[in-house]
Amino acid sequence: MSNKFQVLEVCESYNGGVKRQVDYLNEYIDNSKFELTTLVSSKRGGNISGSFIVDDNMSYFPNNIFKFIKSFKTIHNIVVDKNISLIHAHSTIAGIVVIMYKILYFSKIPIVYTPHAYYSEISRGWVKDFLLITVEKFMSNFFSMNIHVSEEEENYAFDSGIVSKKESTVVNNGVPDSEYEVKMDNVKELRFVNVARCDYQKNPELFIKIAKTICEIIPNVNFTWVGDGPLFDQCIKQVKNINLEDKIKFVGYSSNPFKYLNSSDIFLSTSRYEGQPFSVIEALSVGLPLILTDIVGHRELVSNNGRLITNKEILNKNNLCSLFEFVIENKNDESIISRKLFEKKYNVKEMVKGIESVYKKVV
Repeated sequence: MSNKFQVLEVCESYNGGVKRQVDYLNEYIDNSKFELTTLVSSKRGGNISGSFIVDDNMSYFPNNIFKFIKSFKTIHNIVVDKNISLIHAHSTIAGIVVIMYKILYFSKIPIVYTPHAYYSEISRGWVKDFLLITVEKFMSNFFSMNIHVSEEEENYAFDSGIVSKKESTVVNNGVPDSEYEVKMDNVKELRFVNVARCDYQKNPELFIKIAKTICEIIPNVNFTWVGDGPLFDQCIKQVKNINLEDKIKFVGYSSNPFKYLNSSDIFLSTSRYEGQPFSVIEALSVGLPLILTDIVGHRELVSNNGRLITNKEILNKNNLCSLFEFVIENKNDESIISRKLFEKKYNVKEMVKGIESVYKKVV
């Protein structure tokens, strides 16, 4: 019998930042102390490791409850076969799956939960907001510990009454170190980049709107969005309709986002809500100044290394251009600050150590 901690990682939304954390855990975990079994769905993500267990039934909630229920049996079989001592659920649907397993099988296995951003962070009207927060509060009753990926996310959970302080901790997201060089002003065009899925959360429509405004006023700029998703084709069409294909490019998914980050000057994210985006941390690692929407999950990533975009700037062309001009004028200093912030707080090894510490405490 192995003396290692047997941990089951459950991830239904296997894409974006959730995928990165799960993959980094599998790569950097201390294998002398922990053995991970990872259960994912392929419905919302690809490039799945051959060592992972795939059960797409997790993704049928709430449309096909009968298929969804089958995923509880999958978890039970893994728990028995692997002698699992701890389950770590990543994001909302995985949390629901694990809670239902725990109820139906009378399981006493402790659950660690990472929301990777709460659904209730963005207002959907007071009725939906109330229902979402009520569900999130109910879910928290089943978790031994909630790992928040930023202080902002944790403070949101406290302010909303979703979790208590004794059942919460913060472990910042982190990425591997990358080769960093201060970029020289020797290019003719200024290059803005975002790495994200083309979906509602990441708000590519706002990216296009901002890019169009800046292209009209500031010369020699271009914008690149790296990532696919349900809105990808719509975005391609929208850019074509405004005749800016040479200035605004949607290039699709890339297995090597650093190819684009290293050839860009400034990182622009237009997300509606976030936990703590890995793509922005990757931008910090290569020293990119940041222009980010003013939301939970973004704010603590900007500290004299860029600017936050408020609705005031979004709704006013002059204010928006002034913000961009400020970042452009100070981008060399901001680049150095971004890199220092990464070195101080966002290395992948520190992230994994923090999660390991939670596992030990809970078990």
